[in-house]
Amino acid sequence: MCDVTPSVSLTLPMDLEAPARARAFVEEAHCPVHASRVLTNARWLVSELVTNAVRHGSPPITTEIECRGEEGMHVRVSDGSADAPVVRDLGHDAQSGRGLALVDLLSSQWGVEPGAAGKAVWFRIGDASY
Repeated sequence: MCDVTPSVSLTLPMDLEAPARARAFVEEAHCPVHASRVLTNARWLVSELVTNAVRHGSPPITTEIECRGEEGMHVRVSDGSADAPVVRDLGHDAQSGRGLALVDLLSSQWGVEPGAAGKAVWFRIGDASY
């Protein structure tokens, strides 16, 4: 864990503004010591996960950010749907559906955790992730 930055969470509305709010939350809450180099990718990935939660999940949507020191930033996006996300194999002309593929590409680790009231999709991103 990090001695510099506390873990934080934010509950988001189920609307089209939620991804932008999540990006701003990452900007405000990231650890300036351990996570500034990965901030751009972390904003992008949280936006993808929150967009998926708005489109395919159910309320409440919660974003949690935790600095794990040298391991990097750990981000969880949970929603009230138990349906696990699926990485899709899409053609070159597809205009959406690549969010989880980006999470897989840009994060050092990611996964899905079932919960009592839905699920959480998480990723870890650090200097070695990009």
